[in-house]
Amino acid sequence: MRRTFTLIATCVLVVGCSSGGSGPAGAVPSAGAPGGAEPSVTTDAPAASVGQPAGHRPSGAKVRIVNAYAPLNGDPGPIDIYAAPWASEGDKPLLTVPYGTVSEFFDPTVFDDAGDMSLSAYWAGTTGNGSELISQDETLKGGEVITFIVTTGSNTQDSGRRFGGIQVFFQKASGGTFGQATPAPGKALLVVDTYGVEQVLAAPDSSTWFLGTGKGCTKTIGDDANSLTGAGPGSAGTYQLDPGSYSGSIHAYAKDDASFPTCDNPALIGNLAIQAVGDRTAILLIYGPKETDLRTLFIPLNE
Repeated sequence: MRRTFTLIATCVLVVGCSSGGSGPAGAVPSAGAPGGAEPSVTTDAPAASVGQPAGHRPSGAKVRIVNAYAPLNGDPGPIDIYAAPWASEGDKPLLTVPYGTVSEFFDPTVFDDAGDMSLSAYWAGTTGNGSELISQDETLKGGEVITFIVTTGSNTQDSGRRFGGIQVFFQKASGGTFGQATPAPGKALLVVDTYGVEQVLAAPDSSTWFLGTGKGCTKTIGDDANSLTGAGPGSAGTYQLDPGSYSGSIHAYAKDDASFPTCDNPALIGNLAIQAVGDRTAILLIYGPKETDLRTLFIPLNE
């Protein structure tokens, strides 16, 4: 009897997932090109802080920004982050985040007694209501630790650039993130995140991607002996691993392939350095400016 496999393609695993509109803390570059070549982008460029708007106050939270945004009408570049739903000419960004990097943690500030926060991301050097790549609102109580991943969205601006998408990971002291599983005691959790990368692919619906961390494909949490869940493109998979170091790989299988994936075919992306830490969660982010230049970032959480 032929076994079947499934693909989850929804915005689970994150609290927020929207589209349209010094060195990094805890980011480790992985080999992001086929054959294990080192990615052409580094993750040690600083994100320069500028200031906060008048009337804002400390939030008691800390957040960071991952810039995985590609405009698709040109080369990727830095994004400016503002502590407002949009920015006007003359406004100063909180920080600028180079492409392919994870910013330092910073205080996003709040603008009222309820703890309301707004952040917006712009193509560096641009401002204007309606020109933001993406914006995100949260109500903060203090003590939150949040990672925002800015990716490429599906709609196009008047500039010809794409709007952005955003994913929001609220970290839990227990080792997981809100909205997803918590690792079993002593186990590590890995989220393989491919949201946004489907926008740079010519035929994103033609194949399903699977993770390999040893012999065969690695099963996600919830898979049984007869199922195997993919990790994109354009979705995510959550894996529970024993602590240790892994050389991971991503394998593509055509959706019309009736065989059960075994991850013994040539890797789409290979030699991925994965550090699994007990009782901790990490993200393996797959992104890139075009389908011939796929890259990865390994982003530990709960540090």
